[in-house]
Amino acid sequence: MRRGLGFFLLLALAAAGPACADPYAYVMTPYNEKGEVTLRLSWGTQDERTRSASGQAVALGWSPTTWWYTELWAAEERERSRPMQYDGWYWSNQLHLGSSERSDFSFYASYWKPRPGTGGWNWTIGPMWQYSAARVDFNLNVLVSRWVHPSFRQQPADLSYQAQAKTLLAPGWEWGAQMYGDLGPLANPSPWREQEHQLGPAIFGHRAAGSAGTWRYDAALLFGLNNASPRALMRAEIAYSF
Repeated sequence: MRRGLGFFLLLALAAAGPACADPYAYVMTPYNEKGEVTLRLSWGTQDERTRSASGQAVALGWSPTTWWYTELWAAEERERSRPMQYDGWYWSNQLHLGSSERSDFSFYASYWKPRPGTGGWNWTIGPMWQYSAARVDFNLNVLVSRWVHPSFRQQPADLSYQAQAKTLLAPGWEWGAQMYGDLGPLANPSPWREQEHQLGPAIFGHRAAGSAGTWRYDAALLFGLNNASPRALMRAEIAYSF
């Protein structure tokens, strides 16, 4: 069943659009704890050189099996001096494909329906990889996205990535770095001056809430690596799993 669903998701590439570059975006990590429920809040604000934007999202996720994690979330966003407004809702899924001694492999697929009046919807799919060693954890997600409009006129597929590395700082705390990037059209990536890349330090924490669950949190301050990228992004996330 897992292989069949994975094959079906691969076929969805034909319907897949620009990757989500929202300020509340976060580096996704694999889930595979059967029966676990997660409530997550994320927030971010960024300087986009010609304007600033901020946003926040709330999500509820569940792992019905050891190989499937599904999450439904809603977001709101605002541009400089404008009030916060509803930005859309997402349905995201992670399919756990397998593990080795140090690595976990998953497949990601999400559907985004933006706020009314925006037009169209977005599919995003791609592989997720997590590597765990004695002193460092590394995550890399490669995502392909595509906008589909009500007229069914599809835009070129877009290629992006998320990455993070972290190592132990103190019991319950880790530090490291996060990186986000958008390379442009999948079939013909944009030149460097038109791509978006952000990199910066991050801190991570986790704390057990007795036998009831676990708190996880992280925050990062990212900086654009070229003129096409937002100048700076500050983001944070807190999640409770039980």
